[in-house]
Amino acid sequence: MAIEMALVKVDLINADEGISISSERVQFSAYRLILYAMQGEALPILPHQTQVDIVAYYEDGVKLMWGEVSISLPGQINIEVLSNSGEKQERRRNVKVRTSFDAKVSAIESMGRRKRRINVKSDIRVRDLSLGGVGFFSDSMFLKNQIIVLDLSYLKSGFLADFQVLRREKNTGYGGYSPGFKYKYGGRVLKLTGEEERMVCEYVYKVQITDYHRRKEKSAQH
Repeated sequence: MAIEMALVKVDLINADEGISISSERVQFSAYRLILYAMQGEALPILPHQTQVDIVAYYEDGVKLMWGEVSISLPGQINIEVLSNSGEKQERRRNVKVRTSFDAKVSAIESMGRRKRRINVKSDIRVRDLSLGGVGFFSDSMFLKNQIIVLDLSYLKSGFLADFQVLRREKNTGYGGYSPGFKYKYGGRVLKLTGEEERMVCEYVYKVQITDYHRRKEKSAQH
């Protein structure tokens, strides 16, 4: 029997409503989640049946679910967990945000039988990010299904991720494409550690909430 690792903390997210709540004091069963206020703090009051994404951070990774608020008090929030696996979870696992930061390709894997890795130093610009994939711009040519190593030290120093190239397009510089790069790439991250999953997940939802508040401020100005 597999031993489930300790639950570190839980985030409640609803980017459309600007909701971002975290607590390290939680109780969790298969169908109910209870968040308690941290010492000296009060939780915001959420309307009944507000839908939220649930990001449960374990020592060995991240579990993504969604649910509805059943009780909301300054001292605790009760969530009825409506999805603990399956399609809803997978959709949220692939929540993708637009972003822009510089990174590098630090190695490429040869396409022959030996699968030899060659160290390189190729600058890229990350354009979107999810827990399962990355989109980026580059001047270098990589082949479909080739494995490359992305240096994502922007997120955390020394963060390297194996990445499989799934598509390559010429970068026209139009339609929101970043000028100055020859190609636009997309693909999937092959494997992340539990700590790396938590790091990427926190970044993705942070960008979502920041974008929500930016849109809200712009709307208020007009």
